[in-house]
Amino acid sequence: MAIDPNHYFRLCREEAQDRRWLVAMDVLAGATPTVDLLRSFGAARPFVIGASRGMGRIPTAAEAEVALLDVSADSMMASIRASENALQSLPGALQARIDRWDPSGEARTLGPIFGAGRPVAGRSVLGARPVSWQALEDKTVIDAVWDAVGVARVTSRVVPLAGLREAARAMDLGQGTVWAGDAREGFHGGASFTRWIRDEASAAEAEAHLATACDRARVMPFLEGIPCSIHGVVFPDHVVALRPCEMLVFRSPASGQFTYARSATFWDPPPEDAAHMRTIARAVGAHLRRQMGYRGTFTIDGVMTSEGFRPTELNPRIGAALGDLCEGLEGLPIAFLNCLIVEGLVRDYRPEALERMILDHAASHRSGRPSITSARRHASDEEVEVVFVGDSCRTCVDGEVADAQIRSGPSAMGTYVRVVLNAQRTPVGPSVAPRVGAALAFVDRLWGLGLGTLVPARDVRGTK
Repeated sequence: MAIDPNHYFRLCREEAQDRRWLVAMDVLAGATPTVDLLRSFGAARPFVIGASRGMGRIPTAAEAEVALLDVSADSMMASIRASENALQSLPGALQARIDRWDPSGEARTLGPIFGAGRPVAGRSVLGARPVSWQALEDKTVIDAVWDAVGVARVTSRVVPLAGLREAARAMDLGQGTVWAGDAREGFHGGASFTRWIRDEASAAEAEAHLATACDRARVMPFLEGIPCSIHGVVFPDHVVALRPCEMLVFRSPASGQFTYARSATFWDPPPEDAAHMRTIARAVGAHLRRQMGYRGTFTIDGVMTSEGFRPTELNPRIGAALGDLCEGLEGLPIAFLNCLIVEGLVRDYRPEALERMILDHAASHRSGRPSITSARRHASDEEVEVVFVGDSCRTCVDGEVADAQIRSGPSAMGTYVRVVLNAQRTPVGPSVAPRVGAALAFVDRLWGLGLGTLVPARDVRGTK
């Protein structure tokens, strides 16, 4: 049954209007779309806290009360953890401002998609996930879920750090091994504690790096192929399974590090592989619901190898690609809706209609805004439009239509770079990683960002 996305807008508005909201984000500029959404719901003027400023427009004083904590860090995960800690220990003057704004203490908090869900300024978080759900993000425990559901995976070993070398010798199939640390210090993403081990130097670096935050690690063979993910959404009587999306994960062979640059929806795996990934998502979602009462969105990440999809991790939350899938689907507040699903507040949810609406839209509206952060701090914001020529790109000349727009701006870790692909000029089917890599290499030379060599994954399975 076809459905208007405004059906979900109305469901969300019923919960949001005429109440106070504290918007607590790691990036202040990232809160602006949430403020715009709350205003469209008819909510009271919100209070916004940002751990760092970020790139883009920030809410005006007319739109919201605004506070900036000005957190800085030297890596993605350090920034996330520093932001979370700062939001948990607000300055006394800021706590007093919030209490004056919300003297009854009845406001609810909206936080980042990866947040632990702890109250901010004493205000509970909408859509906070139980600790048992969050634990699924530990890369050393998730293989048990694949085995319980019967999902094909590659052989792996979980060992103490002292046993990494021995496990790697046993697991290496000729292209090295991948080590992924546990979640002793909390979840980690963006390949921050994942390394590709091919020689003594990369092994020594990985051991030292993992020791800073992990006790154990999973060791598995390196998998050649397109990194990809699929979203599922768990409802009481249905599991929505969306479509595969490409994850932009570049390799740095000399160091063994992976560089995560978010996602895009232009890549299409063979139809039988896409159908298989959707089957996996439905089966895993049903398992999580039976075993732990799971509700809401999750992603399964993995690699499309020459033998098909092989999962590597599960994220018990919204992933970056969901925004790409829903890009341009006006009236569907998917992140807020997910919070209501997690809370069990949605009644007239119509999951089959939601699934069909997103699938139909995503098939005809492709999207990609890959991004990366450089540790070097650039002196000013920059913007350039480019066209792709073979395996490289160049600046547009007068009258040319851009294949992509590249922007840079401030980040808690240095400089944030975003590549906005022109959907009308980006081929559908092949991986976009070579294009994104060319764009990043171009601005690295142009702006001196120090990104280094970024090698895209190879498609060893083929497209439709």
